[in-house]
Amino acid sequence: RRKRSHAAMPFLQVDLGRGVREKVPVAPNTTLREVLSAACTKRGLDVATRGLRHGRTRKHLDLSITFRLSGLDNNALIEVVEDGHTAPRGSSQAPCRVAVQLESGDRRTGSLGDESSLLEVVRALCPEQLADGAMPAGHAPAILYGGSGDLRVVATGEDQLRSTTLASLGVARGSA
Repeated sequence: RRKRSHAAMPFLQVDLGRGVREKVPVAPNTTLREVLSAACTKRGLDVATRGLRHGRTRKHLDLSITFRLSGLDNNALIEVVEDGHTAPRGSSQAPCRVAVQLESGDRRTGSLGDESSLLEVVRALCPEQLADGAMPAGHAPAILYGGSGDLRVVATGEDQLRSTTLASLGVARGSA
């Protein structure tokens, strides 16, 4: 008998126009923004001015959702399109409306750029959470992100909060 190797990694076919396609491997928790970024980077395109749409239905895709929750099949064809909802010329960040819900149940909202780090989000919306004595000894700040009902830990500790941006979570504009 022939032994089966482990299952092949799923991928998406990304149509960049003019007959150019890229195969982008995806994991269940890969955001569509990461797919767009991978395809555009391979071809030297500016990610900030592009979006994705389904190749068959022509519906624009939410870049903040993960492959698992996107409803896309393995080997689905998606298209890179010029995006009309990008940041204004000369501006490097698209505005995002962000809400933070604290353990106490309090909810804070504000508007920040998509290149803002999670540490900047916490400092802007709930600075008292980072104050000395606000956290019990031995604990580190953590951020859970539920971008489309897919709640997961995305950053634990100040270093990860500093290096993780809203854009890296798939939040490019709109609300999160």
